[in-house]
Amino acid sequence: MTPVAKTGWLVAAAGLMCAGCGPRVPPPAPAPAAAASLAPASAAASAREQQRDRYIERAMAGTHVPGLEGVRLIGGGTGFYFASDKILTNYHVVGICKALTVGNGVEGSEGVAKLVASDPAADLAVLSTSATVPEPARFETAVYTETGEGMAIVGYPEHGLLVLEAELSPVDAVTRELVSDRPKFPFHGAVRRGNSGSPVLDDSGAVVGVVEAKVDTVSVYQNTGKVVDNIGYAISNHVVFDFLRTNRLAYLSALPAPSLTRAQLLDRAHGFVRQIGCWK
Repeated sequence: MTPVAKTGWLVAAAGLMCAGCGPRVPPPAPAPAAAASLAPASAAASAREQQRDRYIERAMAGTHVPGLEGVRLIGGGTGFYFASDKILTNYHVVGICKALTVGNGVEGSEGVAKLVASDPAADLAVLSTSATVPEPARFETAVYTETGEGMAIVGYPEHGLLVLEAELSPVDAVTRELVSDRPKFPFHGAVRRGNSGSPVLDDSGAVVGVVEAKVDTVSVYQNTGKVVDNIGYAISNHVVFDFLRTNRLAYLSALPAPSLTRAQLLDRAHGFVRQIGCWK
């Protein structure tokens, strides 16, 4: 596949479109008091609303990340810790940014990150940050044993509202595509802007690929008359391993582990998946 372009992140010839980045739409103002007659929200929903309100307050007060004065947030994507202080993401998420931030995975607060390795052709990049995690992601090194079922992507898809916590979307892949020696593999599942850099996880929580793009349904229909929807593309692990080895960056191999429920998988991923902010 043609490397993702820096502007627009659209690969028109292949009918593929970047799954992350692009200008972030400001969140809507809090609902007026008159709307309070609606049914009470759950405790979790109430906590999310409080987190969102705090984020909006900080945003309205100006840049809330020390050292980022004079720049503004222009877009973002997803990344994940593969070492205690190193984060893997797509190059197209960070390649044009003057400054980078990594969310704390809780309430939208960010810390400054530094680009330490990149490969535009492979569309991969590594960031370093002072914030660390105790349990980074582990990679499946025996992908040939995977069935292509029961997988998921975890990231920060846009829904028209600000997403503060990583979300899980179930996906599956054809086994022969997943285990091929091609640099990328297709998968079926919902992929939205903001998912670029999300890990593709098997049912035990091991990384089997990195989300890069989705099929541009409109472009494909205009060119072929066929409706192709909910098809994403991920960078294969062997490409990721080559990139990390070239840059002398260590990664963790998956250990034998039982299958997890969706809730357990998301809970584990929350420990290493983070939102990436692009500032310019």
